[in-house]
Amino acid sequence: MTANRRAFFRASAGLAAAAAAPGLRLHVPLAMGLAGLGALASQRAQGAGIQDGYKALVCLYLAGGSDSHNWLLPTDTANRASYATARGELAWPTDRVQDIGNGGQASGRSFGMPVELAPLRNWYTQGKLGWLANVGTLVRPVSKADFQAGLGLPAKLFSHNDQAATWQSLQPEGAPTGWGGRMGDILMAANQRPVFTAVSASGNAVFLSGSNVTQYQVGTNGPVAINGAQDGWRAGSSAVPGELRKLLAGSGANAFEAEYLRVVQRSLATSGTLQAALDAGPALDLPSAPITLPAGTPLALANDALARQLRIVARMIAAGPAMGMKRQVFMVSVGGFDSHSFQMRDQPLLMGRVAHAVDWFLQTMQAQGQLNNVLLFSASDFGRGLASNGDGCDHGWGSHHFVAGGSVQGGHIHGSMPVTALGTADDLGAGRLLPSTAVTQYAASLGGWMGLGASDLAAALPNLGSFSGAPALV
Repeated sequence: MTANRRAFFRASAGLAAAAAAPGLRLHVPLAMGLAGLGALASQRAQGAGIQDGYKALVCLYLAGGSDSHNWLLPTDTANRASYATARGELAWPTDRVQDIGNGGQASGRSFGMPVELAPLRNWYTQGKLGWLANVGTLVRPVSKADFQAGLGLPAKLFSHNDQAATWQSLQPEGAPTGWGGRMGDILMAANQRPVFTAVSASGNAVFLSGSNVTQYQVGTNGPVAINGAQDGWRAGSSAVPGELRKLLAGSGANAFEAEYLRVVQRSLATSGTLQAALDAGPALDLPSAPITLPAGTPLALANDALARQLRIVARMIAAGPAMGMKRQVFMVSVGGFDSHSFQMRDQPLLMGRVAHAVDWFLQTMQAQGQLNNVLLFSASDFGRGLASNGDGCDHGWGSHHFVAGGSVQGGHIHGSMPVTALGTADDLGAGRLLPSTAVTQYAASLGGWMGLGASDLAAALPNLGSFSGAPALV
C-alpha cells in the first residue's frame, strides 16, 4: 500500500470516528467523502508537479459586458471600411489607433488597438500579452442555424446576471461553484495555508467558490477587520473588543451559530497571519501623480479602485512564498461596461483605467521577478453588438479578451478573428458574434498552465469533452 493510500484511509477513519463522537453532527458518509476528496486533491497536486514553484492566476472581470469591437479592431483598408460602416459614430478614429500587425490571422488582414490601450500594446509587442478572439459561453459547439433554432444555447443568453454566472461557473445562474474555485479544490493541497488559495479583492464572486475551497475576501489595504473585535473600542469602552472576542470564541448553541462562529473565528485567525505577511513584504505604493490620458482626463492610480485591487493582489503574491503558497487564484473587477449609451464618452476612460492599472501590475510583477509566474486574463459578461444603437451598443455574445504574463504566447491573436462587418456568417444580428472559442476552452488553457492534468481539467470544467482542444495561450 502506498503512503498516499495509507494517508487516505487514515483520514477516512479519523473523520468517521469523529462523526460518531457525542455532540458532533457530521454525517459519516459525507465525512468520508470529504476525506477522500482531500486525499485525492493532494495526490493530484503531487502528480501534476504542483509542489514545485509558485504560480498565480488573476481574473480581471470587466463587469457589464465589454464592447471589445473597439479594443481590437481592423486596420487594413477593406476591413477598416466595413468596420467603420457598421460602427457609425462608435468607430474609433484612425488617428487614435496604433497598429499591431497581422497577429497570425489570414493574409491581408491587420489590426490595431486604441491609443488609450498603449500600455497594453507595449506588452503585446514585447510578447508578454496576447489576444483570444471571439470567446463566449458556449455549452457545446453551435452553428448559426443552431442559434436560430434555439439549440444547444446557454440559459438566458444576453442576460447580465445569467451570463456573468455562466462565464464564472460554466453553469446556469444559481450554481454553487465556479471554475476558479473548482481548480482551487485541487490546487489547495499544495498550499501550507489553503485558506488563501482563492482570493477576491472585489467582493463575493461565484468564480472563486469551490466544493472545499472558500473564497477569502480581502480589502484593498489588507484583511477586512471585524467591526468591534479588531478595529478599536465601541460603546465608549476599550473593553468591548476583548469581550466581543471572548463571545466569538464560543462553540455556538446550534448549527447556525456554530457555522457563523466558525467563519468568524477563521477570519480572526487568518487576518493576523495575512497582515503579518503583508507587513513583512514591500508596500508597493501606487503612483499618486496623475496620468494624463489621451482624451485629456487625469488618472491618479493611487485613487483608482481597480489599481488598488491589483495592488493588494501584488502584495499577496509577494507574500505568498513566505506563507507557503504554491498556487493561488485571484479576482479583481471594474464596472461601467454596460454601454447602451454614452459609449464614446465613457469607453476611453475605462480603457485607460484598465490599461494603466494592468501595466502597473505587470511592471510590479516584473520587478519582483514574478512575471513568469503570473497570468492575468480578462473576462466579461458577454460581448456587444457591432451595430450602433445611436449612442452605444447592445448586448452580444462573443468577445475578444487578453491574457498577459511572462509565460504568454504573446504578440499573437489566438483563435479565429471574425470579419468585422454586418451580415457575416458569424453575425447573429446587429453584429452579435457567434463565439468560435468557448470559455471552457479558455479556462482549460489557463488551468493547464497552473499544472492541472487532463482528468483534473475535466473535473473542474463541465462540458470540456464537448470541445476539441484548448487555445495555445501559454
